[in-house]
Amino acid sequence: MLSSVSARSQVKVPVGRGHARPCQARAPARRTVLVRAASDDDDDDFEERIRRLKLAKGQTPMGEGKKKEGTSGPKTAKKAPKKVYDYSNEKLHYEGPPHRGDLAVNIALTPTLVWLPLTFAAIGRAAFVKYKFTDRRISVITTAPWKNDQLDVPYQEVKNVQVIGRGVGLWGDMVITLADNSKVELRALDKFIELRDYINDRRKELGGSASSSPSRAAADTAGFS
Repeated sequence: MLSSVSARSQVKVPVGRGHARPCQARAPARRTVLVRAASDDDDDDFEERIRRLKLAKGQTPMGEGKKKEGTSGPKTAKKAPKKVYDYSNEKLHYEGPPHRGDLAVNIALTPTLVWLPLTFAAIGRAAFVKYKFTDRRISVITTAPWKNDQLDVPYQEVKNVQVIGRGVGLWGDMVITLADNSKVELRALDKFIELRDYINDRRKELGGSASSSPSRAAADTAGFS
């Protein structure tokens, strides 16, 4: 009788799908969750201590400085407003298209094929470009079907004038450097030396840029930079 009871007490009940698992199997999972939560709290406390130490030393904690820099937008420098000049009651000094000799030379060199782009440029200048000099400004007027505008250069903004002769000195190219170092080119200009001197005289009279202009001999042979 006793042996049969002890044998029954030692029989192990298999755990299957229909049987509930014993409570001892859940204990390790609960302990693991508690250990992880404790480790996260320790990490947060450690990072908080590091942040306080950096603040005490006058250092910026990691991440805070970048956020402050990111909030401030890019600073854009304010451009100075352009000066407005009075062109009323101006007197015309010279007006005309580019010199026809420039067109003739470029057409004569067309059979070389290498010169063909320059020939098209010369035809466009002769047909659609006009130069105008008054006692207050220099104007380059373009009236092409694809471009219709007028560029005005007041003498007060002129910093320097350079010219170079073309076609045995019958016409020439002119480059006007402005106060902001931008340049305006006038190709195949008739009476280029006379107009250069006129620009320098008007610039001095109207109080233009203080930059000294080159001498006549140097200006006649100067190239374009």
